Amino acid sequence: MAGLADADVVLIGAGPVALFSVFQLGLYGLTCHLVDSLDRAGGQCIALYPDKPIHDVPGFPAIDGEELTARLMTQIAPFSPTFSFGRTVSGFAAEEDGRLRVLLDGAESLSARTVVLATGLGAFHREDGEACLRPGPSRDWPLARTGDAFRVGAETFETTTAGVFAIGDACHYPGKLRLILSGFHEAALMTQAVRRRLAGGGRTTLEYTTSTRVAKKLRGAAAGEE
Repeated sequence: MAGLADADVVLIGAGPVALFSVFQLGLYGLTCHLVDSLDRAGGQCIALYPDKPIHDVPGFPAIDGEELTARLMTQIAPFSPTFSFGRTVSGFAAEEDGRLRVLLDGAESLSARTVVLATGLGAFHREDGEACLRPGPSRDWPLARTGDAFRVGAETFETTTAGVFAIGDACHYPGKLRLILSGFHEAALMTQAVRRRLAGGGRTTLEYTTSTRVAKKLRGAAAGEE
């Protein structure tokens, strides 16, 4: 496991929606640290149905959780995210400088400018070789909820705590659909809200993957794999 490292964004969870968030955030030069209770990336797709076909990912008539996770890991490689696997987040607190202190099990912590909750429906743990889903400590966090999900605004995906966002199965808003396709859309909109927040009111430019600066970095990474 990589050593703990502070980041612009700490993502709690490392499922497909969190992984795609790393790509979106990376387009704006934002560093990411992902924390997950499992021993690898992939979340529910890996823990429960790695071989089950998923049919709502654009461009793929069918793709299983194992391949989807592998493709997402390749996609985010140019942005060098840090992972802390086999860890759980007990909570977070605002610091005097405006950053957020993310508290982990084992009395460790890391600092972030923004926190993104991609906790899905709970925390997975291995018991007798099987993945088991538990509510996890997030059920005690002081955030407004609708049912078992954190309440967010559909434009920003910010929770009732400033600087803390939620996406995927972890969030709720009017018209919410619990589809992986919706989670990818939420990751993109969340990224725009985060970049505006971290710019401190300054002007920021929407980045396209066809733009010269971004495309050059992505092409360079792809060439390195050949």
